[in-house]
Amino acid sequence: IISRKKRYQKHNYKNSLVKNSKRRYYEKSLTNKEYVKELNLIHQKHVNSKKKFNCISLFSGCGGFSLGASAAGFNINGFLEIEKSAVEIYRKNFQSSPMLGTDINNIKIKDIEKKFRNKIDLIIGGPPCQGFSLAGKRNVKDKRNYLYKKYLDVVLAIKPKIFIMENVELLLSMKNNKGTFIKDNIIDDFSNNNYFVSYKVINACDFGVPQNRKRIIIFGINKNIDRKIVFPEKIYSNEKDNLFYNFKKLRTFADAVSDLPFLESGENSNILFHEAQKHPDHVLKWLWNVKQGMSAHENKRKELRPPSGYNTTYKRQVWNKPASTVQTTFGMISGSNNVHPICTRALTIREAARIQSFPDNFIFTGNIGSIRTAIGNAVPPLLSFQLCNYFKNYIL
Repeated sequence: IISRKKRYQKHNYKNSLVKNSKRRYYEKSLTNKEYVKELNLIHQKHVNSKKKFNCISLFSGCGGFSLGASAAGFNINGFLEIEKSAVEIYRKNFQSSPMLGTDINNIKIKDIEKKFRNKIDLIIGGPPCQGFSLAGKRNVKDKRNYLYKKYLDVVLAIKPKIFIMENVELLLSMKNNKGTFIKDNIIDDFSNNNYFVSYKVINACDFGVPQNRKRIIIFGINKNIDRKIVFPEKIYSNEKDNLFYNFKKLRTFADAVSDLPFLESGENSNILFHEAQKHPDHVLKWLWNVKQGMSAHENKRKELRPPSGYNTTYKRQVWNKPASTVQTTFGMISGSNNVHPICTRALTIREAARIQSFPDNFIFTGNIGSIRTAIGNAVPPLLSFQLCNYFKNYIL
């Protein structure tokens, strides 16, 4: 997109296009019911108190990673999170899990060691990724790039049987200020402290999440167990089946949300958090006739192109394909891939939560902005469940 000088647009909210044009609609996908049922099952397993294994969660966020681990059979014996709004959500959903602290830099390792040493099977967590992600400026000097060392300190104090660390894919290419890859530093630090360690880039859609979301998973086994690291194979794919694999079809945007009421800009429903953001008339005009998978920047008529942005902004998603990565800005229609495939608006909180694989009865609390941030930053619970359940059965 050729950069153009920004032009001020007067913000009118009459939504005349919505009222005067033929109303669109969508039908429930054939596998939507199955997907929603699976999310409900995860929540049922989470609230079941009969769990055999124990887990500690670091950099817990609102609890996506923990929800999957809990559903896989792990008691969450403690969590750590610095963001107050995320802590509020976490406490609503994990009422029996004690908070170990907020800032991992300030926790007392000796206290953690005394309480949990050799009593924990699994440690999970994703250290903050802002220093690695393209969503912000990549900065090799960002102190958050080295919070994994604090994660390591907790692992060495507690000595869990296994640990799972999650981060953005761009961690693979991130170097420190000495020019060496941070991923190699992470692996070396754990390997030198009695853990077999390996990593793999995993796409959440390959494990039943209706979203393209690539993340690096770093997995470690205590060397006392002496087991070779083998990562789980993908379960979902649109590839043709072969002699060794019988894949399920990738879940789609429609599979996640097609049972929810149809909403246009500014409309509401009786479903909690399924409320459509109200957008200015000129934005609706840019996007009204944009096809799925296309951006308003690609409009043939110049006056229907936004004055600034990129070809991923003001862009519709595709109904019958996995959704794009849910980011913290999913409520902004001007953001990257944030336009609903059929309705002309940004995603609702309920839609984003479904795409992230949060069950409808997972409790979100706080202001709208903090809820969006919590959802966008979370590890998809369904992906967490698949990983934790696999490693539990393989190792423990």
